[in-house]
Amino acid sequence: MQNTIKTVYFSLFLAVFTLFSCGGGTEEPEDQPVKDSVEVPPPNIEYGFNLDSFQVRRDTVQPNWTMSHMFAPYGVSQWDINVAAELAADSLVGLRYVKEGNPFMILSALGDTAEKALYCVYPKNVVDYVIFDFTDSVFVEKKSKPSQITERMISGEIVKNSNLTFALDQQLEDINMTGELAEYIAGVFAWTIDFFRLHPGDEFKIIYDEKSVEGTPYGVGKINSAYFKHQGKEFFAFRYVLDSATKKVGYFNEDGKEMKRPFLMAPVKYSRISSGYSGRRFHPVQKRWKAHLGTDYAAPHGTPIMATADGYVIAATRSGGNGNYVKIKHDDVYSTQYLHMSGFADGIKKGVHVTQGQVIGYVGSTGLATGPHVCYRFWKNGKQINHRAEKFPESVPMVDSLLPDYMEFIKPIKARIDSFPITRYIPKDSLDAI
Repeated sequence: MQNTIKTVYFSLFLAVFTLFSCGGGTEEPEDQPVKDSVEVPPPNIEYGFNLDSFQVRRDTVQPNWTMSHMFAPYGVSQWDINVAAELAADSLVGLRYVKEGNPFMILSALGDTAEKALYCVYPKNVVDYVIFDFTDSVFVEKKSKPSQITERMISGEIVKNSNLTFALDQQLEDINMTGELAEYIAGVFAWTIDFFRLHPGDEFKIIYDEKSVEGTPYGVGKINSAYFKHQGKEFFAFRYVLDSATKKVGYFNEDGKEMKRPFLMAPVKYSRISSGYSGRRFHPVQKRWKAHLGTDYAAPHGTPIMATADGYVIAATRSGGNGNYVKIKHDDVYSTQYLHMSGFADGIKKGVHVTQGQVIGYVGSTGLATGPHVCYRFWKNGKQINHRAEKFPESVPMVDSLLPDYMEFIKPIKARIDSFPITRYIPKDSLDAI
C-alpha cells in the first residue's frame, strides 16, 4: 500500500516538474512570421465620382471658348452640345456661358482610347458645380458641395489713413470675405455709425457665422453680435429672434432698443465721401465758388443706390446739371434726393412707394459730374440741411414682454465680447524686422 502511494506521489511530481520545466500551458508561442498586409488606398472621390473608375482629363476654359470648344474634342456631337447648352441656361442651373480660366473635368470610360466624354464636371464657384451627363440622353444638373457653418469672432482697430475693410483684411485671407463682412457690419450699424467718419482708435469686435467647404472658408453667413467703439462711444448690436413661429429677427442694442432708425446714414454701402455739405465750395465743373447743399459719395459706376427711408417717389427724371435723379418724400418733414444716376432701378417712377434700403438707381456721372458718384440731398421742412449733422429720434424699444428674456439672452454674449481682446494693427515693416 505504501509503495502504491509512493508511486502516485512520484508520478505527480514528474507531471508537475514537466509542466513547469516546459512552460506548460503558460508558454508563449514562438513568433510566427507575419504576412505583409496590403493596404488598400481609399477611393479617389471628387464631386461624387470615384475617379478610379474613369479616365480623367482636366482642362481649363480658354479665351472666347464656348461649350463646343469644351466638349467637341471629347466626342460629343454638336447636337448634344446644343442640347447641353440649352439645359445649362435653365434658371435652375444658371450657366449661360463658360468663364475664361475656369477649370473643368472630363470623365471617360477606362480603356477608351477615344476618350469620349461620359460626364463633365464644371465648377461654378467653390460650392456650386454643374454635371453634364452624356451617358444616355443629355442631362444637366447643378449640385452643391456640403458646406459647414462655424461661429467665429474677430476684432480690430482703425488706424490712420485706413478703414474697416483694411482692418478686416489684416486677418481674413479671402478678399471677398473681407468685403462681405465689412458690408454686413456697416449694415448692422447703418443707422448709428457714420462709416465715412471712422477715426484712428475706433475698435470693433464681431461674432459671425463663417461658411466653409472642405475646410476652406468662403463666405459670411450672418452677424450674431457686434461691438463698435466709435469716437469714444460704445455701440452694441445683438441679433435676437422676436418670434420663433414667423422667424422674425432684428438687431437690438444693450438696452433692447432696435438698431433700425428712421434714416440710413448713407444711400450707398461703404464707399467714400468725395465732397461734403458746404456753404461755399469750388465747383469742379463750373470752376466757380458756390454752395454745395449735399454730400457726394464716390463709388464705382453701377453701384446700387438705396432709399434711406420709406416714402413715395415724387420725381424720377433727368434735369440739366442734376442728371438722372430720384426725389422721395418721406413724410411732412423730410425729403431726400439722389443725383447723377446712371439709371433707375426697375419700377422706380413717380408715385411708387419705396422702403428703406430698397435699390432705387445706380451710381453714374450724368449731369455736371467729373466722376461716378451720388450727390445725396436732404430736406427738412422744405429747407436743405446737412443730414450728417441731423439728430434723428431714438429707436423704439422692444415690447416689455420680451425684454426680460432678451436681457438674459445677451448677458453671456456681452461678457464674451467684453473679455475678447482687440487685435492691434502691426505694420508689415515691424513684422519683417522681427
